[in-house]
Parts: sequence; C-alpha cells; structure tokens
Amino acid sequence: MIGRLLDRRYRIMKELAEGGFSQTYLAEDTRLPKNPKCVVKHLNPTIDDPIFTQKALELFKAEAETLQELGRHDRIPQLYAYFQENKEFYLVQEYIAGHPLSTEMVPGSQMAEARVAQIIKEVLEILQFVHHYNVIHRDIKPSNLIRRHSDGKLVLIDFGTVKQVQMEVANAHHKARVTLPIGTPGYMSYEQARGQSVSSSDIYSLGMVALQALTGKHPSQFSRDRDNEIIWHKYAKVTREFATILDRMLRCNPRDRYQTVDEVLKDMAKLPKLSTASPRITDDREVPPRPWLLPSAIACLIIATGSYLLATGWNPLRYDSSITIKPTASPTPLPSSYLEAISPQAVPTIPIDRNYAQLRSYLDAKDWKEADNETYLSLLKAAGNQSYNDGSFHPDEFKQISCADLVLIDQLWTQASNGKLGLSAQKKLYAANDKDIHKTYEVMGWMNSFGELVIETAYNRQTARWEYLESRQPNFKAPPTGHLPFLLRDSANKNLEKIIAVLYRCSS
Repeated sequence: MIGRLLDRRYRIMKELAEGGFSQTYLAEDTRLPKNPKCVVKHLNPTIDDPIFTQKALELFKAEAETLQELGRHDRIPQLYAYFQENKEFYLVQEYIAGHPLSTEMVPGSQMAEARVAQIIKEVLEILQFVHHYNVIHRDIKPSNLIRRHSDGKLVLIDFGTVKQVQMEVANAHHKARVTLPIGTPGYMSYEQARGQSVSSSDIYSLGMVALQALTGKHPSQFSRDRDNEIIWHKYAKVTREFATILDRMLRCNPRDRYQTVDEVLKDMAKLPKLSTASPRITDDREVPPRPWLLPSAIACLIIATGSYLLATGWNPLRYDSSITIKPTASPTPLPSSYLEAISPQAVPTIPIDRNYAQLRSYLDAKDWKEADNETYLSLLKAAGNQSYNDGSFHPDEFKQISCADLVLIDQLWTQASNGKLGLSAQKKLYAANDKDIHKTYEVMGWMNSFGELVIETAYNRQTARWEYLESRQPNFKAPPTGHLPFLLRDSANKNLEKIIAVLYRCSS
C-alpha cells in the first residue's frame, strides 16, 4: 500500500494504524502546492456481494456526509473527500499535527484538578456541537483527543464510521439484526457496551478520561460498589463540588446521568477556584493499566484453585455417591512452586457430572467451535437464570459460579487437547511471556501487534447471546496454544473484579 496513488491524487506515505476492518494511513495530496499531508482511512467490507456492497456504499456515503458537517467545527478534522475504488471505501481527512492526550497521562501520575477541569470543558464544547447534529461519538478516550501543536487546543478524532460499516457486515452475515458495541472497553458505559448508546454515553466516557487523569489509573483498574458505581474518591484529591459533577457524569444508569452537555457545562461554570498543584505520583505497580489483565488473572486463580482442591482430595461432586475422586498421597497444602510446575500430564482424570456431558462430547470429537460455545453457555448456567437468559454475566450472580464448575471445565479442555487448550494452557503462556498480557494475547491469537482484538462478538437480540462476527471468529480449525476457550466473549462485562472475588472465596 505504501507509495500507492489513490483516486489519482492521494499518495500513501506510511501506515498509522490498523484494525480488523480498516487501515489508517498518512498520505500527501499530490494535486495541491507543497503536497500537504492528509489522513486516509481505508475501509474494506470483506463481502463480495453486489447487493451488500451497494447497501454498504449508501451507509458509507451517509456517514461521510455527517463527517463533512461535523468538520465545520474548528476542533474536528475536516473531511476532504470520500470515494470508492475496487469495491473498497476511502475517507480523506485533515491531518492534525499534534500529540494524543494519552501521552500526557503517564500511568501513576496524577494531574491537577484545574487542568482536568479544563480538559473536560474543552471536550464538552466539541461534544456540544456534535450532539447538536444528533451524532454520538461513542469512542471518547485519551488517544482520540489530539493536542494540536499550533494552539494547544484539543481536537476530537475518529468518529464511528468504520464501526457502522462493520455492523452492516455483521448483519449481512447473521441475516438478523445484531447489536455491535462501538467503543473501547473501560471507557464505555454499560448501555453502550450493549449497543444502545445515548448522548450521555459520551458524557460517561469523558468522565472516565477525567478519572484516569486525576488518579493515574486506567479505567479497568477501578472496582465498583454493590450499585455498580465506580469507587474512585480514595484515589484522588478534588473539591467536593468537582467530585459531585464527576459522580453524576459517571452514573451507571443513564437516567441518573447528566442528560445533555449543556447541563454539565452549567455546573462546571459554578465551580470554585480549583487547585493547580499536581498531586504526588502514585505507586501503580500492583495492577498495570491493561484492560486485558483481569481475564488472565482469572485463569491463574482458576488453576491455583483447581490445583489446591485436587491435591487435598476435596470432591466437588460428592453429592453423587456414584462419583469418587481418589485423594493424593498427602493432603498437605501445596508449595507456591507447584503452580509454576503444573503440567497437563499432572492433572488427573475426573469423572464428569452429567451436566457437562455435552461439552465432553464436543471436546472428545475435537469440535472446538461447539465446545467453545458450550463453555460459554455452561458458565452462564453456572452463574444463574438471569445471566443465562440475558447471555451476559449478571453482577449479582457471579458468586453462584462454583469452584467445581471452573475446575471441571478447565480439565475437560486440558485432557481433550493434551494440554494445548484450556485455562491451564493460557496461564502457562502468561508466565512464559514474562507476564506481559499484551504479548500473551498476541501469542494466543486474540490480539494483533497493534494491541487490538482480532476476535469480535456482537450481541444478537433475537437469541440473547454474544455471537462471533463471521470474519472475526477464533481459529477453530487449528487453534494455537491457549487460543480456546475465548474468555472475552461478553464485551459488556464490567464486573471481572467480582469474578476474582468469587475465586478468592473458592480457594480460601
């Protein structure tokens, strides 16, 4: 692609970013004096179907026209052109010389509240214009806010055009209306993760950016209370009035949130003088700011739990007198080194409860696709009726997932794959890659080198299940080590910390 001339005008200079359905390039306009830089976004629908291509083109044009209107704002990149070439779509936008706000937000470093308030005000002014056109950005995060070098102002980039076309791809494959979450985990509100964004979803995301700036913590690091509200006050030193505004921006229920940008700006204008002193740098080493770390921590705890239970001879299925487990020679607690030395061969065969007969059947047949889906359904059943009916893990039902369920599911996968698949295999890869979760997910085939998930799901309202997008499924034919079962299927799940709490209870 580098060096290619698009539309006989835009010469590609280098790649800036890559996703599953699009690539973003830095280009130069060869028809203007001095060949000014621009940004070209390439969208590839991946479906060679004339009817679909026409529908996607119509959607693409509609989204491009919206971007053209929004580009009238001084702090939103202008849309220069959009065109179709070889059944693929291209957007050409203004290049913003600057740096992303994320570079100013060093993990563990806390910004002064006055500086954070200024960030909020600047972004709200842009959203005020965006929402006036009944557009929801849906991906407010530090990397989508560019600090323009010419004047120091924040510019909002990367609207949801690519994801809209991607949703059309999903619907064409499923032949049913599916809901595709648009946004970034951690910054998304609960309703947005379910594909039901409202204008206050942008307000929530901006509130998460503010918390990250104030505390030096990534959004994935915050725990929640029993009402599913974020626990953050103990990590930041802010005035009571500012904290009240942030709390309302971040309400879990969108009806309890600010409904409009104007409401937030009105309250921001009433704030007293805020501190300009930067708080101390916090020690953030305990939990790295990576949104993918928690599932791996879960896998590690599952293995630790299973190892302990098996070694002590505890029988999770003792209610069935026909099923027995032989205890090991010594019931003494395991040394910590055992967890590192555990191997597939060391895991004994356990008689399986009848509820897992279907999973065992799929695994014995090496039908990894059905086994992955059955694992998803089995965990929903283990959680409770509401989780199973909704297809998403309900926060009040995590405690009902028993140690027996987790241990048995992992052992079924381990035995059927000779240790190649299952939570044990995933835990080993994590350790082998120096506990670098990004690298681990890349090795397992869940993520690309840019840190983006290559496996995506969409919520099908008709079946009430999270289903894989046709062109974004796991590799079921020849899964790499640790590739299955896929743990990030329910992208609306914001309660992974509660799952960990359940596993701590199991291992106590």
